[in-house]
Amino acid sequence: RFRADNLNKLKNLCSKTIGDKMKKKEPVGTDESVPESAQNLDELTADVLGALQVSQIKKVRLLIDEAILKCDAERVRLEAERFESLREIGNLLHPSVPISNDERVWGDCSCRKKYSHVDLVVMVDGYEGEKGAIVAGSRGYFLKGPLVFLEQALIQYALQSLRAKGYTPVYTPFFMRKEVMQEVAQLSQFDEELYKVIGKGSEKAEDSSIDEKYLIATSEQPIAALHRDEWLKPEDLPIKYAGLSTCFRQEVGSHGRDTRGIFRVHQFEKIEQFVYASPHDNKSWEMFEEMIATAEDFYQSLGIPYHIVNIVSGSLNHAASKKLDLEAWFPGSGAFRELVSCSNCTDYQARRLRIRYGQTKKMKE
Repeated sequence: RFRADNLNKLKNLCSKTIGDKMKKKEPVGTDESVPESAQNLDELTADVLGALQVSQIKKVRLLIDEAILKCDAERVRLEAERFESLREIGNLLHPSVPISNDERVWGDCSCRKKYSHVDLVVMVDGYEGEKGAIVAGSRGYFLKGPLVFLEQALIQYALQSLRAKGYTPVYTPFFMRKEVMQEVAQLSQFDEELYKVIGKGSEKAEDSSIDEKYLIATSEQPIAALHRDEWLKPEDLPIKYAGLSTCFRQEVGSHGRDTRGIFRVHQFEKIEQFVYASPHDNKSWEMFEEMIATAEDFYQSLGIPYHIVNIVSGSLNHAASKKLDLEAWFPGSGAFRELVSCSNCTDYQARRLRIRYGQTKKMKE
């Protein structure tokens, strides 16, 4: 950009020099050759230009135009590279986030049960894994009978619980356009988590263009983009959504892990808390604490034991300034497993999605 600005100044200098010579009625000349002293545009001065004929200065100006075009193309390329690099810079961590690559886990691991969920789903005849794998591939499954009703009951109970706390239920799209997904997902997610779907770009038979979309991995992604390119009014905040969606994840890198039962599957239903909060007066951090408390209330009402893990810095994604995981105790397998991740992304997602806060002068008028 600095060189482009200098070239534009040099072009203006050429025009001014030509104008001065025309006022003085100096001959235009027929020589269009550019002397060696004027070929290095980065070192070209007013004195050098003043010694040239008008015809030569016009030729120099053409060389400057060509250099500006090349410079602009290089600038666009470098700015695109810079933007991609900036997208990979994570959010600022909250001071209370532990600095480590190891999580500190606590909780009572003494309670054990004879049967795990792997046994129970078969005992109630509510799960078909082998045929699910034949139909849908690895980690495919059918829910049937009592588990279908149990899942629907839990979904309704969760939605009603959130609605009572002021959340608006939202059923999200399954697909997102590539350019929008790029604004809500990390680059690594495209390779390790997201499913890409290719289809026709138009309903017209003669249109052969290709439309590229991605299946959502969480309702957080489309809900984050729900107010993309909008100005949010202070009096409308907080905006609280209870997202309901089917989620799709590739689970790349999980080969051999949790192969039994309904863990690390490629398709599942999820209820999500998503809140747009004020950036001022600690409001977003108050909402963060309220959201994890809401999750705790829900699992306490179900009688499911858990502990809260403050996720360490080395395990945070780019967006989160702080993340708390609610991990429930599974007595049949004797292990804690994550059921809730609660993050405060501060203004990280808002900046990427150009979601702004407050009012402009034009809006007030």
